[in-house]
Formats: sequence, C-alpha cells, structure tokens
Amino acid sequence: MKDEGLIPGEVVIDAKRLPADCNTKIDRAIRSALTFGFDRVVLVINGDGNPKEKRESAELHIPSDLKDKVDVIVFEYEAEEWICKSLKIKYGSYTKPSKALNDWLRNNKGREYHKRDLPKFVTDINLDLLHSQNKTFKHLIEILGRVSLINNSSFEAFKP
Repeated sequence: MKDEGLIPGEVVIDAKRLPADCNTKIDRAIRSALTFGFDRVVLVINGDGNPKEKRESAELHIPSDLKDKVDVIVFEYEAEEWICKSLKIKYGSYTKPSKALNDWLRNNKGREYHKRDLPKFVTDINLDLLHSQNKTFKHLIEILGRVSLINNSSFEAFKP
C-alpha cells in the first residue's frame, strides 16, 4: 500500500492476532499495545455477514478512556473477501469468502486453503480495485492516512 501511495511511507504497522471480537481480553490487549509504544490500535474484525452487530459488540469492549485511540474495521464477512474480490471469486450469504477461495484453489490450483495461508495472497490483492470499490478497504486507508496526520509525520505512527 505504501508502494502504491495509498498510505504514507512513514507509517509503521505491526500486526498482532488478538482475541475474538467479543472478549474481555480485548481491553487488556488494547491497553498493552498503547502502553508499549503504539499511538493507535486498529481492530480488524470478521463480520460473519453481520458487520453492524460485530462492530457494536467489539466497541463495547474498548475502554471508554481509550476510544479516541482505537479504530474498528469490520469486514462484511471475513478478510478473505479482499482476495476473492481481487481474483473475481464469487461469494455471498451462503458461501463465506474463505470457502469460496478454498473451492477456487481446489479447482484451479489443486490445493486447499488454510487460514495460515492468508499472508501468501498479498500479491494477489488488487489495490486499485479495492480502493475504488470496497468501503472496508477505503476505511482502512483513511485510518492509516489519518495516523500520519495525527502524528505530524513523525515516522512513528505505529511503533513495533
């Protein structure tokens, strides 16, 4: 995204897997991230076909004194939808993106999809397509761009 000019080059991102969206450990994880040098936390959550409800549930676990330092991104279904959209793989209310991706891989590449494979698909993501057509992706880009502005381009928007 930096190479494409979608987010500022000085933004540093460190991704961590956190507990599920409705979990009391989220409070501690957010506090820990902010204590150990992060300026902001972006929670990225699978919406499982019900993103509004998932957002509301996650926001209940964000400590009120930290709400201004936490952004929430909720996929309509799950992260694999960006891959599916980029590869023009159809999914919907009866077929989750991960299932559609698994079926596509089995039919086209002769292999199965596993969640651990998600990072391997980064080169398949069509940034232009997502930036122009996907509100979740646009929201993420907006948040990451805003981080740079908040930090006055300090080269430490997110510290590892």
